[in-house]
Amino acid sequence: MQIRDVYLNLNSYRDAMEKLYKLIWRIPLRRYVLTYVLGATGRRIGEAILLTTRDVDFEDKAITWRILKKRRADYYVTLPMSPRLEEVLRRYITINAVTDKLFPVSLRQAQYDVKRAFQEVGLYGWRVHDLRHAFILEALLNTRNIELVRRWTQHSSYKELLEYARVVGMEVDRPPVPW
Repeated sequence: MQIRDVYLNLNSYRDAMEKLYKLIWRIPLRRYVLTYVLGATGRRIGEAILLTTRDVDFEDKAITWRILKKRRADYYVTLPMSPRLEEVLRRYITINAVTDKLFPVSLRQAQYDVKRAFQEVGLYGWRVHDLRHAFILEALLNTRNIELVRRWTQHSSYKELLEYARVVGMEVDRPPVPW
């Protein structure tokens, strides 16, 4: 989907995240949790399948992510996690007795799992990367802060983020102060 299409379907994204949350409380399957993590953090699927239990810090309520798009080989960023995401990960790790990798699957299997979860929660026609688009759009709508969203998603270019801002109707081409 194009960014505008994702924007027009943000209610579907919100509904799907609620459905996933409820499904996880019934039975925390890998496909539900992986999809929820992608939708709640805006991370790339390759970054999510690299997560280990050591990357999730429940005491500080943060996750350390290995960033794949940077030119440096070992680039990590620690970002806060929401209380809901903390609950989901705690439940998933405890019930499934996860000791090392959170999602021990290949990239292809992870994509299949997310697409299957999409069908179960009604996100027909969505691609895995559309969760990232939806997260960025939702974050811009909630924060109205393009720099915060850029740092959160680790975008190196403002050019693409300005497209997101245009889609949500943010005025970023005028000065922030009138003087």
